Amino acid sequence: MRPHISLQHEKQRKVRVRTIVRAARKLFLKKGYHATTIRDICRESGLSNGTLYFYFENKDALYAHIYEECFQHLNDMLERAVRPDMEPLEQIETALKTYLRYFLEHREMWDMLDISYRRLNLPAELIKRFDEQLQRSYRFVYTAVEQYFERRGLPARTDSRELALLLFTSIDGLFYDLKQGFFEDPIRQLTLERLVDTQINVFKAYLIASANGR
Repeated sequence: MRPHISLQHEKQRKVRVRTIVRAARKLFLKKGYHATTIRDICRESGLSNGTLYFYFENKDALYAHIYEECFQHLNDMLERAVRPDMEPLEQIETALKTYLRYFLEHREMWDMLDISYRRLNLPAELIKRFDEQLQRSYRFVYTAVEQYFERRGLPARTDSRELALLLFTSIDGLFYDLKQGFFEDPIRQLTLERLVDTQINVFKAYLIASANGR
């Protein structure tokens, strides 16, 4: 096959995949994962069933593609932002602010990921892959926690992963509550960035106090 034909096919493939993904994401958010059918996605995308199945084996595979695309983008941002030469506390702050910035700039991604995959009765293999993606994000925080104590000659913490999970989920909770308008007016007027800054500062103070034996 001539090179220019291969390039044309690759370009067409990317365009069609983007079209399918855009349609599926819209419908998953609007109707829910289970209520959305392959036929719905084909109708929304303007493509045939055969075309969709050429690129995605089934609806699970399509959802997995969207989910992993979201987290690949997030983890790429974290890789660029969290540098090895940073102090551990700076790494923690940078990771959490990058996480926040990603979802503020890509709110539709947050809405997509907020469809909890654990409630979808997906195959165990997919659940495992999604869990691995989450762990990649948490790693930027829990390795920094471990390094913080290690550099001070202190025993390693056994709960660094749990602490990372707590931080990320607390930010998710703030984001969700602000979107839903659950806070009273004076609190709602605070920016999400200020609330996250407060969480980060409390967490850093906790680590410092723990390292000092308090």
